[in-house]
Amino acid sequence: MLRSKKFLKLILLLHAGLVLVLIGFWLVRGTVWTSWDFQVLDRFHKRALEEGKGPVASPRLLYLLITDDAYEDFGRNALDRGYMARVNRILSMLRPEAVMFDIIFAREGNAEMDKKFARSLRRLRTAYLPIAFHISDSPQPFQWKPGTVYEKKNEKISAKLEERGEGLPFYGDQPVLQNDLFARKARGTGHINAHNDPDGVYRHFPLVIKLGERFFPSMPLRIYLDYVRVPFDSVHIEWGRALTIPAFKGSLLDEAVVVPIDERGQVYVPYSGTWENDFPKVAVTRLRELFADEDMQGNLSEFFGGRFVMLGDVSQGISDIGQTPLEENVPLIAVHASVLNGFLENRFYDRWPDWQVYGVVIGFSLLVGAAACFRRLWIYYVTGAVSFAAILVLAWWQFTRFSLFPITSVTAACLVVFVGLVVGLQVSLARHGAFIRTAFSRYVPSQVVEQLLENPDLLRLGGEEREATVLFSDLEGFTTVSETMPPPNLASLLNEYLTEMTRIVIENGGIIDKYLGDGIMAEFGIPLASPNHADQAVRAALAMQVALRTLNAEWEKQGRVQVNCRIGIHTGMLVAGNLGSDQVFDYTVIGDSVNLASRLEGVNKLYRTQVIISEKTFSLLTPEVFRVRPLDIIKVKGKNEPVRIYEVYGHEVKPITEEDIEYYRLYEEGFQAYLNREFAQAAEFFNRALKLHPDDAPCLNMISRIDRLQVERLPADWDGSTALDFK
Repeated sequence: MLRSKKFLKLILLLHAGLVLVLIGFWLVRGTVWTSWDFQVLDRFHKRALEEGKGPVASPRLLYLLITDDAYEDFGRNALDRGYMARVNRILSMLRPEAVMFDIIFAREGNAEMDKKFARSLRRLRTAYLPIAFHISDSPQPFQWKPGTVYEKKNEKISAKLEERGEGLPFYGDQPVLQNDLFARKARGTGHINAHNDPDGVYRHFPLVIKLGERFFPSMPLRIYLDYVRVPFDSVHIEWGRALTIPAFKGSLLDEAVVVPIDERGQVYVPYSGTWENDFPKVAVTRLRELFADEDMQGNLSEFFGGRFVMLGDVSQGISDIGQTPLEENVPLIAVHASVLNGFLENRFYDRWPDWQVYGVVIGFSLLVGAAACFRRLWIYYVTGAVSFAAILVLAWWQFTRFSLFPITSVTAACLVVFVGLVVGLQVSLARHGAFIRTAFSRYVPSQVVEQLLENPDLLRLGGEEREATVLFSDLEGFTTVSETMPPPNLASLLNEYLTEMTRIVIENGGIIDKYLGDGIMAEFGIPLASPNHADQAVRAALAMQVALRTLNAEWEKQGRVQVNCRIGIHTGMLVAGNLGSDQVFDYTVIGDSVNLASRLEGVNKLYRTQVIISEKTFSLLTPEVFRVRPLDIIKVKGKNEPVRIYEVYGHEVKPITEEDIEYYRLYEEGFQAYLNREFAQAAEFFNRALKLHPDDAPCLNMISRIDRLQVERLPADWDGSTALDFK
């Protein structure tokens, strides 16, 4: 039952008045956001990372840290530039993509050490040296110090950018510059002015600041622009909405990168973890120790090569520290690393615009206003409770989709509407004297849930010749099987199979090149070199067979079809890289080695085997790790060169029966006798092996081949190979 018309009119007027007051308050204030909103979002941030719904850490970022141990090596409390020159020389040999120093070398030091440090920067070629400014909210006259490198490079390191909308940028003056000797050798520069929020937490970071009429980029922005080959002066700014990095011919971007910013040009920092677990950390002292070991230099090259290195001083009493949304007392180099990670992963947090927030509050007020029109109070209570819960769910759902919702402001505004209506009802209906107290006690917003919980990046077309191991797998007779299954069941089975096989390939250091229906093409040893890529591929192949047996057991219980997998593996030189057109390309491999691996997968049909590898792969396997037997010498279709092939039938550490040991010995001796043209003896060995494994296809093939041989007509260069007429 609805209330009387007089009472409905009162509710409507009260409802409209409350909403207009709230929106008017926000318009006068200039924003709906408060520090309480961000403090709640801090908890969301933690919970999102815990649940794996937050920013992902790029595998290409790492810290190189100057710790207290380094100062022990220096033997004094000042940073030793000669020591750092040696660190730079090591880095130059490890070939990182970029090295960002979070250190300003402003003053001259020992002349000889300064020269060494400058030479090491020139040799490194990827060093970025920062600048710091005094920051203000209002325009300031700006001029570089006369005679500095930066005055000469002003047109290159700063720019007049295209702007839209009204902004409140930060203005910089009184720069703290790098020593000119070092600045000349740096690849680039940017500012490192991390700016904390009013409550002292480092949540936002200005991507650009203004120097007079020109803009100056932050270090993460500068490094990323150089990486993707986009000049700074092509960046567009729409204040309060986005900073756009355009994609054009000559850059490494397929499409524009749009980074949400506020009216100050700040990005919400997408921290991917706490200081302890965001990105790998290496102390400079440890780097020097490891590099001194020649056996470790290859691992270091693999670890540092192509990565973005954030080099900073985290020693006690020297490191700049601050509070982040995730924890207190964090070195502020984490801010720069997190922003650069956001660029590399193309993942930043957007923010709800004010007008959308107004819409949520208006919608809430209409809903509870309608509920207040009913005589039964429980309808109003339930509507309010559900609405407040929906606001919490909306805020969390939006955060996991990298959109920031001002939950505290919206909840407070909705609470004002809700309580205001309650007060109006109380004043209008004296009989409901306890109504307002009940409303306050029942509809305070729910406690905010805590939260917390990381790509390829070779975007240039082309490839390089590399030695790697290629694996092809295919399900035996799957085409026939698929014709007997309904499409949903087929898709379910195939998804389960491919998911498990993909996991195994990745866990063993491989990459999935592509899915070929029910088949998989994978590579080991690219894009990062691996000294044991052959072992990785064979280990993955055996694990795939074990996993398939487990899947088959489960499918049998469910009354589903059983399948078998065949795998071919070959190691050789191939061309690996991004291949395709300027618009569409994939990271893949091509070459004869790829074709041979594919052929070997099919060769399993002839021998009724599961895993066949080439002689090249066999030669690279670690001894006494896998159980392998020589299988045959073949010439695949389209190739004249013979290929010795082997069957991998297990791990050396896993015991097999004495009968199997004897079988494999007999086959191997028979195969060797065959190659030695001792055909009668070879047939005897194969027949003895057949008594142990009566249906063994390799033995049957070899016996049949011996029976067909015309020994007296064998050419002098006979190599024992057999030509296959199928792919």
